[in-house]
Amino acid sequence: MSTLQPIIHVLQHSSDEDVVEQFFEHEPLIWIDWREDEGDIIQYFNGQLPESDQIKCEIIDIDKPRGVDIVLSSNDRKHTIPFADDRTDRDSAIRAMQEMIAPRYQIRWFMESLGNDTLAYLLLSTEQWTELENQFSKEKLEFYFQPVTNESNMFSLDMDEVFTLIETRQKARTSE
Repeated sequence: MSTLQPIIHVLQHSSDEDVVEQFFEHEPLIWIDWREDEGDIIQYFNGQLPESDQIKCEIIDIDKPRGVDIVLSSNDRKHTIPFADDRTDRDSAIRAMQEMIAPRYQIRWFMESLGNDTLAYLLLSTEQWTELENQFSKEKLEFYFQPVTNESNMFSLDMDEVFTLIETRQKARTSE
Protein backbone atom coordinates (compact mmCIF):
# COMPACT_ATOMS: atom_id res chain seq x y z
CA MET A 1 0.00 0.00 0.00
CA SER A 2 1.28 3.43 -0.93
CA THR A 3 2.37 5.76 1.88
CA LEU A 4 -0.15 8.25 0.54
CA GLN A 5 -3.08 5.82 0.32
CA PRO A 6 -4.55 6.54 3.78
CA ILE A 7 -4.28 10.29 3.08
CA ILE A 8 -5.88 9.86 -0.33
CA HIS A 9 -8.66 7.83 1.29
CA VAL A 10 -9.44 10.51 3.88
CA LEU A 11 -9.42 13.24 1.20
CA GLN A 12 -11.69 11.19 -1.08
CA HIS A 13 -14.13 10.47 1.75
CA SER A 14 -13.73 13.62 3.82
CA SER A 15 -17.50 13.97 4.26
CA ASP A 16 -17.60 10.58 6.00
CA GLU A 17 -16.91 11.24 9.69
CA ASP A 18 -16.00 7.57 10.27
CA VAL A 19 -13.23 7.75 7.66
CA VAL A 20 -11.86 10.93 9.20
CA GLU A 21 -12.05 9.39 12.70
CA GLN A 22 -10.19 6.29 11.49
CA PHE A 23 -7.45 8.53 10.09
CA PHE A 24 -6.72 9.66 13.65
CA GLU A 25 -5.18 6.19 14.08
CA HIS A 26 -2.88 6.72 11.05
CA GLU A 27 0.55 5.76 12.36
CA PRO A 28 2.61 8.54 10.71
CA LEU A 29 0.58 11.24 12.46
CA ILE A 30 2.72 13.07 14.99
CA TRP A 31 0.71 13.97 18.08
CA ILE A 32 1.90 16.96 20.10
CA ASP A 33 0.37 17.84 23.44
CA TRP A 34 0.16 21.47 24.54
CA ARG A 35 2.45 20.64 27.50
CA GLU A 36 5.08 18.92 25.36
CA ASP A 37 8.75 19.71 25.85
CA GLU A 38 10.09 21.55 22.80
CA GLY A 39 13.17 19.31 22.55
CA ASP A 40 10.88 16.26 22.41
CA ILE A 41 8.88 17.84 19.59
CA ILE A 42 12.02 18.03 17.44
CA GLN A 43 12.67 14.33 18.13
CA TYR A 44 9.11 13.37 17.12
CA PHE A 45 9.64 14.97 13.71
CA ASN A 46 13.11 13.45 13.43
CA GLY A 47 11.48 10.06 13.91
CA GLN A 48 9.72 10.55 10.57
CA LEU A 49 12.85 11.63 8.67
CA PRO A 50 15.61 9.52 7.16
CA GLU A 51 18.65 9.57 9.45
CA SER A 52 20.62 11.64 6.91
CA ASP A 53 18.00 14.43 7.07
CA GLN A 54 17.46 14.52 10.82
CA ILE A 55 17.98 17.77 12.69
CA LYS A 56 20.31 17.99 15.67
CA CYS A 57 18.82 19.64 18.73
CA GLU A 58 21.02 21.27 21.36
CA ILE A 59 19.48 22.68 24.53
CA ILE A 60 21.63 25.36 26.15
CA ASP A 61 21.01 26.82 29.61
CA ILE A 62 20.81 30.63 29.45
CA ASP A 63 20.32 33.48 31.88
CA LYS A 64 16.84 34.55 30.77
CA PRO A 65 13.49 33.79 32.38
CA ARG A 66 12.81 31.00 29.85
CA GLY A 67 16.01 29.27 30.99
CA VAL A 68 17.10 27.72 27.69
CA ASP A 69 17.95 28.31 24.08
CA ILE A 70 17.29 25.53 21.62
CA VAL A 71 19.65 25.41 18.67
CA LEU A 72 18.75 23.29 15.65
CA SER A 73 21.43 22.30 13.16
CA SER A 74 21.98 20.19 10.08
CA ASN A 75 25.05 19.74 7.90
CA ASP A 76 24.67 23.15 6.29
CA ARG A 77 22.40 25.20 8.59
CA LYS A 78 22.12 26.34 12.17
CA HIS A 79 19.09 28.04 13.72
CA THR A 80 18.30 29.19 17.25
CA ILE A 81 14.56 28.94 17.86
CA PRO A 82 13.28 32.52 18.36
CA PHE A 83 11.42 32.16 21.66
CA ALA A 84 10.14 35.05 23.75
CA ASP A 85 12.49 36.02 26.60
CA ASP A 86 10.16 34.62 29.25
CA ARG A 87 9.10 31.24 27.81
CA THR A 88 9.52 28.55 25.20
CA ASP A 89 6.52 27.47 23.13
CA ARG A 90 5.43 24.68 20.84
CA ASP A 91 4.47 26.91 17.91
CA SER A 92 7.98 28.39 17.64
CA ALA A 93 9.56 24.93 17.87
CA ILE A 94 7.34 23.48 15.12
CA ARG A 95 7.87 26.52 12.87
CA ALA A 96 11.65 26.31 13.38
CA MET A 97 11.67 22.59 12.56
CA GLN A 98 9.71 23.32 9.37
CA GLU A 99 12.25 25.98 8.44
CA MET A 100 15.12 23.52 8.97
CA ILE A 101 13.66 20.71 6.84
CA ALA A 102 12.42 22.92 3.98
CA PRO A 103 12.39 22.72 1.02
CA ARG A 104 12.67 18.90 0.93
CA TYR A 105 9.95 18.25 3.50
CA GLN A 106 6.82 19.89 4.82
CA ILE A 107 5.06 19.64 8.15
CA ARG A 108 1.32 20.08 7.92
CA TRP A 109 -1.23 20.39 10.69
CA PHE A 110 -4.09 17.89 10.39
CA MET A 111 -6.88 20.40 10.92
CA GLU A 112 -9.37 17.84 12.18
CA SER A 113 -7.40 17.87 15.44
CA LEU A 114 -8.26 21.57 15.93
CA GLY A 115 -9.92 22.17 19.29
CA ASN A 116 -8.01 19.43 21.12
CA ASP A 117 -5.15 20.01 23.55
CA THR A 118 -3.14 17.51 21.50
CA LEU A 119 -2.71 18.42 17.82
CA ALA A 120 -1.83 16.10 14.94
CA TYR A 121 0.81 16.77 12.29
CA LEU A 122 1.94 14.95 9.21
CA LEU A 123 5.43 15.21 7.75
CA LEU A 124 5.88 14.23 4.10
CA SER A 125 8.28 15.11 1.34
CA THR A 126 7.38 18.24 -0.61
CA GLU A 127 7.09 15.96 -3.65
CA GLN A 128 4.39 13.90 -1.91
CA TRP A 129 2.46 17.01 -0.85
CA THR A 130 2.65 18.31 -4.44
CA GLU A 131 1.31 14.98 -5.72
CA LEU A 132 -1.65 15.23 -3.32
CA GLU A 133 -2.24 18.87 -4.26
CA ASN A 134 -2.31 17.95 -7.95
CA GLN A 135 -4.79 15.17 -7.27
CA PHE A 136 -7.16 17.03 -4.92
CA SER A 137 -6.52 20.78 -5.36
CA LYS A 138 -4.54 23.08 -3.14
CA GLU A 139 -7.69 24.35 -1.41
CA LYS A 140 -8.98 20.91 -0.41
CA LEU A 141 -5.57 19.68 0.69
CA GLU A 142 -4.95 22.78 2.81
CA PHE A 143 -8.44 22.56 4.31
CA TYR A 144 -7.44 19.24 5.90
CA PHE A 145 -3.65 19.59 6.04
CA GLN A 146 -2.60 23.18 6.75
CA PRO A 147 1.04 23.96 5.91
CA VAL A 148 3.17 25.17 8.81
CA THR A 149 4.57 28.60 7.95
CA ASN A 150 6.43 31.33 9.85
CA GLU A 151 3.03 32.85 10.69
CA SER A 152 1.33 29.65 11.87
CA ASN A 153 -0.43 29.84 15.23
CA MET A 154 -1.52 26.45 16.46
CA PHE A 155 -1.14 26.13 20.22
CA SER A 156 -1.21 29.88 20.82
CA LEU A 157 -4.76 30.36 19.51
CA ASP A 158 -7.15 31.60 22.17
CA MET A 159 -10.44 29.78 22.66
CA ASP A 160 -12.46 32.37 20.71
CA GLU A 161 -10.15 31.91 17.71
CA VAL A 162 -10.43 28.11 17.98
CA PHE A 163 -14.24 28.21 18.11
CA THR A 164 -14.38 30.66 15.20
CA LEU A 165 -12.10 28.40 13.12
CA ILE A 166 -14.16 25.32 13.98
CA GLU A 167 -17.37 27.12 13.02
CA THR A 168 -15.86 28.39 9.76
CA ARG A 169 -14.64 24.88 8.91
CA GLN A 170 -18.08 23.37 9.65
CA LYS A 171 -19.78 25.88 7.37
CA ALA A 172 -17.25 25.23 4.60
CA ARG A 173 -17.68 21.46 5.00
CA THR A 174 -21.48 21.68 4.60
CA SER A 175 -21.08 23.71 1.40
CA GLU A 176 -18.78 21.09 -0.22
